[in-house]
Amino acid sequence: MAQSRWKTMNKRNIMMNCSTLVLALSLMLCLMTACGKKKPNTSLQWVNVVELTPTAGTASASYPAKTEAMHITDLAFRVLGTIEQVLVKEGDPVTAGQVVARLYERDYSTQLRATEAEYRQISAECERVAEMYKDRAVSDNNYDKARYGLQQITEKLTNHRNQLADCVLRAPFDGYVNEIYKHKIETVAPGQPILSVYSSNGVEVVIHIPERAYAHRKPDDTYTVTFGSLPGRSFPLAIRTAATMANDNHLYEMHLVLKENVPEITPGMSAMVEVNHKQDASDGIKVPTGAVWTEEQKSFVFVYDKKDSTVKKTAVKVERLENDGYITISEGPKEGCQIVASGVHHLTDGQKVRVHEKASSLNAGNLK
Repeated sequence: MAQSRWKTMNKRNIMMNCSTLVLALSLMLCLMTACGKKKPNTSLQWVNVVELTPTAGTASASYPAKTEAMHITDLAFRVLGTIEQVLVKEGDPVTAGQVVARLYERDYSTQLRATEAEYRQISAECERVAEMYKDRAVSDNNYDKARYGLQQITEKLTNHRNQLADCVLRAPFDGYVNEIYKHKIETVAPGQPILSVYSSNGVEVVIHIPERAYAHRKPDDTYTVTFGSLPGRSFPLAIRTAATMANDNHLYEMHLVLKENVPEITPGMSAMVEVNHKQDASDGIKVPTGAVWTEEQKSFVFVYDKKDSTVKKTAVKVERLENDGYITISEGPKEGCQIVASGVHHLTDGQKVRVHEKASSLNAGNLK
């Protein structure tokens, strides 16, 4: 009897323990299910936008440059000969008319003396014929022969005198010897360069600018040049010449001159020229660099639509990178549009966003 009662109690305890275990497992399962469910993320990404305004102020661009002599020329003899002397060295100063080289004059001196003797003879004969012609003692034909013979020998004499003078090479202007090509004892042909000289009356600065910068030049643009060898100093420039045809790299060559004489600036120096250009609406619109991204070799910005708070991927044409951290764009959003200023790589086309309360302006702080 006692054993039967013990079995009944034990059976009840087992059933209670199983019920408790099932209840605990059910509770744990519910808790796990509740923890596994995430609430949908209803927050929108915050963005900063800028409103596009007409380009204003001054844009600046810098271009590498080099200095050149305003006038540089090769000097050559006009006659064939052998060099007797080169009287200057590279870097020597020269003055206009100074003798810089000579040819051996022997052959030209001999030729001139022979021509002078021939001239004296023909001149005397012509005088006698002229006296006889006054008395009608010679025919018109003989008189013409004598007269034209004198004219011919006179021109020959002048030519031989010039050839002798051309055995001396003179500097055409004040300046410096740049390079010497030929030396003593060398035989040179007419027009073959002997040496080069450059003028001392000015140095010009040469730059090459792209097509758009060339096309948008204005009379009130300003140019300044700086040199690594002259730190902390800048010098104003004026345009001397500007090419009307681009080179093979689609660049236009411009020659500028210093508005002041600076002895330290010599030909052959490297420099940087800064061009300050007053912008107008035709020059495009400046946007922050963080607003533009590239995809498949095309550039884009995100335009913000106020109506539905979405951003739209819009293609633009990048014109140039400015020195102030902005990019000038064209063929994209127009004046008055708002674009995302940064964080564009985290956005997708058509995405809903939330804009910070105060939209910044491209002209904030009166940026130049």
